[in-house]
Amino acid sequence: MLIKGCGFKDQLFVKAPLIKIIYTSVKDLVSAFVGQKRRFNEPVLVKVGKGYELEKIGFITNKDLKFLGISDKKVAVYLPHSYAWSGNLFIVPAEHIKPLDASATDVMKFIISAGVTNLETPNDRK
Repeated sequence: MLIKGCGFKDQLFVKAPLIKIIYTSVKDLVSAFVGQKRRFNEPVLVKVGKGYELEKIGFITNKDLKFLGISDKKVAVYLPHSYAWSGNLFIVPAEHIKPLDASATDVMKFIISAGVTNLETPNDRK
């Protein structure tokens, strides 16, 4: 059985159920960073919890979570780890999200470098 949109090499990997899940998930993650279907294009500041001053930088990956039975008042936010290609997906109240006035590429560089990369301010970019 051929899967639409998959090349021959892809077809080999998707024959075994467990390998298919891992392979397609990694492929989707890589394409989210560098593919035509980039998903990390909305950088945000996320308040970690009520009453805390702790905030994390991440990217909105999905605003409509109805397919999971989750309220439309919540969004999916990916919080990357520094010095790694890994991260965590959190479902957070939309009211805890503040859009950042910075390019997604610059924000990703900043996160992955653990905040040591110097970025231009919005006024410097003009």
